[in-house]
Amino acid sequence: MNAIMWMGVAGIVGTAVSPWVTERLRSKNARRDQLVKLRLAIYAELLRATAALAATATTRASHPAGDQEGIGGYELDCLVSQAQVVASKDVYRQLDELSHLTESFNQHLVRAGSRPVFPHRQHLHDGAVHDPLRVRHRRTLTDIAGGITAAHGKIQDAIRHEMNR
Repeated sequence: MNAIMWMGVAGIVGTAVSPWVTERLRSKNARRDQLVKLRLAIYAELLRATAALAATATTRASHPAGDQEGIGGYELDCLVSQAQVVASKDVYRQLDELSHLTESFNQHLVRAGSRPVFPHRQHLHDGAVHDPLRVRHRRTLTDIAGGITAAHGKIQDAIRHEMNR
């Protein structure tokens, strides 16, 4: 076969394959764009929730009460599950750290909270709010709340780093 014939065959094959290659690349780019939009939506919601979580932790650490429920909860769990699917490893690792801190905070919140006192036994509990054990639990709560705020900042940095790549 001569060179002209090979050029003709290559032209025919190129013309036949070109729409397939173009469609494949367009489809791949569309999927990538869709994933980036989904990540942005989840990350925006996640940052809103973690900022609220950090603020709530700081507030409750300074005034623990026995009747307060824990922080985090269902909304944060849902966001973490969604992020597990689309987030980068670094963002998910920071979320995992935040989840552990939240769990630890909730455990200490129960220990630091004030206990109900019956009126006829009030004289035995005067000053019990400032007993050394509760003060230690409040300090621990404050430390964990600071860790939660730092974890929020780390999540923010990880998301920023991922989006700027």
